[in-house]
Amino acid sequence: MLRPEPDPTAVFNDYRKNHWTNADSQPDSGDFTLWESEEEFPNCSMPSAEAGLAARFQGPEEWEKFHDNLLAAFFTENRNISNPEVVSDVAEKSGLDMDRYRDTLESGGLKEKAVKEYMEATNLGITGIPSVVVNDRAVMVGAVPAEQYKYVIDSILETGDLPGRAPDELPVSD
Repeated sequence: MLRPEPDPTAVFNDYRKNHWTNADSQPDSGDFTLWESEEEFPNCSMPSAEAGLAARFQGPEEWEKFHDNLLAAFFTENRNISNPEVVSDVAEKSGLDMDRYRDTLESGGLKEKAVKEYMEATNLGITGIPSVVVNDRAVMVGAVPAEQYKYVIDSILETGDLPGRAPDELPVSD
């Protein structure tokens, strides 16, 4: 949840275009389609955050399918995942039990849980997506090269601990 409240200034600008282009250029990246949709660019993360929590209550496999489909809806299909109708469509296409999904959303408490998880993430240093947290200490934010993940994993396998360098000092491919 990167925008807990609607932000009317959120647009697909050069900053986002550069980051999506960079992410799409990475080997084995997801599919990033530069925003060309007639739909408004998402300006709030709460609808998708609450939906993700509702999907999580249905089980890890259900959540993972929903999560993958939500990312595809945003990054590949250019759908406005701030729109609850879009998010509900993704939930249905993900095979969620829609009666249970709606009941969970309507039961309340999801916004508070989403905000709590958001605060925990920001306290860990997570400021963007994707983010990977290793051993509750090392945080790699953004579309980092695969060599950085390999470096961290190799260090843990070899020494049992994280590397002694900060993630922004990890090796990058030329």
